[in-house]
Amino acid sequence: MDEYELFADEWNEADQGDMIGFSCGDSISGRLCTEWISGSGVLDSLKRKTKVWIYRNQTEDVVGYSSVGFVKWHWPLPDGAYTTVLYIPMIGIDQRYHGQPLEKEWRYSHQIMNHLISSCHLMNGERKQPVEWLTLKVLPDNAGAIRLYEQFGFELIENIEQKRGLRVMKHRLVE
Repeated sequence: MDEYELFADEWNEADQGDMIGFSCGDSISGRLCTEWISGSGVLDSLKRKTKVWIYRNQTEDVVGYSSVGFVKWHWPLPDGAYTTVLYIPMIGIDQRYHGQPLEKEWRYSHQIMNHLISSCHLMNGERKQPVEWLTLKVLPDNAGAIRLYEQFGFELIENIEQKRGLRVMKHRLVE
């Protein structure tokens, strides 16, 4: 099944041209993901030292992207002390590759999540004081994304809602 293996490359501005025609779909979530990677969102995040990866398949088509960076949040939410957490600002898969391939162990969304979480552990291990939490925000009606994140150990934080109704999910990195 190596034909389905994705290759991760760190984003650079030259990749922006490869994103022409990239679309995560017509849903609100899909449009937000497309706009982030195609517009200034990715460039703004890179200025804040966020890591961004592009995932390509064997034919070098862009299948998706992911991003993560260290941020200071009130923790626990909503009004705890400022604490550094790892935050995933955006993940996206081109709509042509949603649910692909059918073999779950090779599914592109799973490969991207495995790479992203492994990278978070590596980034966290390089710190003198590792952070405890990996976080992300998700629209509450994006049931597919919530299920995916739950499969990778994320859990919704109850009674916390951010701007635009976004829900926060957390994943413990260290015990």
